[in-house]
Amino acid sequence: MKVGILSDSHDHRAAAEGALLLFRAEGVGTVLHLGDVCSPVVLAGFADPGIPFLGVFGNNDADRDGLQKATGGAFRPGPRIETVDGRKILFAHSYDQLQGELSGHGRFDLVLFGHTHRPLTMRVGKALVLNPGESCGLVRGKKTCAIVDLAAMEPRIVEIPLPEDG
Repeated sequence: MKVGILSDSHDHRAAAEGALLLFRAEGVGTVLHLGDVCSPVVLAGFADPGIPFLGVFGNNDADRDGLQKATGGAFRPGPRIETVDGRKILFAHSYDQLQGELSGHGRFDLVLFGHTHRPLTMRVGKALVLNPGESCGLVRGKKTCAIVDLAAMEPRIVEIPLPEDG
């Protein structure tokens, strides 16, 4: 199974829609959002019951009730631990939120964070550590997300194509 990962949407609805189209085309089985959506309307298309959606709140997610309503209660405070397709995943908005959890060496297969707006992939022990960058493109100038093949634990940072105006 593949997971689609995005972070730091910061009200950029077209980029979130582009990421969702990309995730569908890639056959992603679960979508994870690492926070800073800002406005719940950004996630309007993610209510698709065919693709499970999980998220953590970011420091700019003031309308937590709105995010919960838009996603059927998919958001939680970080750090959050979930098992997806047999892989143990730890995720939070910022790396600082993960410090206490990372002490258990070999405990997680995938560790995810956002907040810095900088894409990153590295290995720490058996864990793949990943930041998908910013889906908004406001700081770095590139709208990015990530796709991870959980069977092979192979990550890809992908530039988000914006949907055509219709």
